Amino acid sequence: MAVLWACGAMQAQDMRFGVKAGFFASSYDGHRLHRDDRGRNDLYDDYYYLGYDSNASNIGFYAGGLLEFDLVDDFKLQPELTFSVVPGDDGYLAVNVPVLVKYSFFKNFYAQAGPALNYALDGDDDQFSPSFDFGASYDLFENFYTELRVDVGLGGYLGSNVNAGVGYRF
Repeated sequence: MAVLWACGAMQAQDMRFGVKAGFFASSYDGHRLHRDDRGRNDLYDDYYYLGYDSNASNIGFYAGGLLEFDLVDDFKLQPELTFSVVPGDDGYLAVNVPVLVKYSFFKNFYAQAGPALNYALDGDDDQFSPSFDFGASYDLFENFYTELRVDVGLGGYLGSNVNAGVGYRF
């Protein structure tokens, strides 16, 4: 029922397309992400099997697109498709698909939250990683905005990310 209501609301309201890009700090499970056919990872195996943590962290960047639908009052729905790159030997390339609900507390300021599915394109195992995203955005001008967001991994390779970026809506 809620899905039908949301679809009807989206058709009746405005839709905007946008682009976005930025940087993020990422934590992830390097052992889980990069394994060979036998489930081994030379970079992390010694630490992993001795009971140490196999988490890795690095700085990366992302770019992608979004759709923004006006729902009711101060609510908006914002599905996105972004590509993330964490460079390095233990880094990764991923596709991220968050679906955020945005609420405007006051003019030009939005709180945003929603689920996301992340897929590591170059991961060897456990490539899907769901997360819950939350953050805020601020419209600097009519079409130009900045955002700060946290992605909390709920399983798979992703630990958490802190994203900071800018975007433009057409």
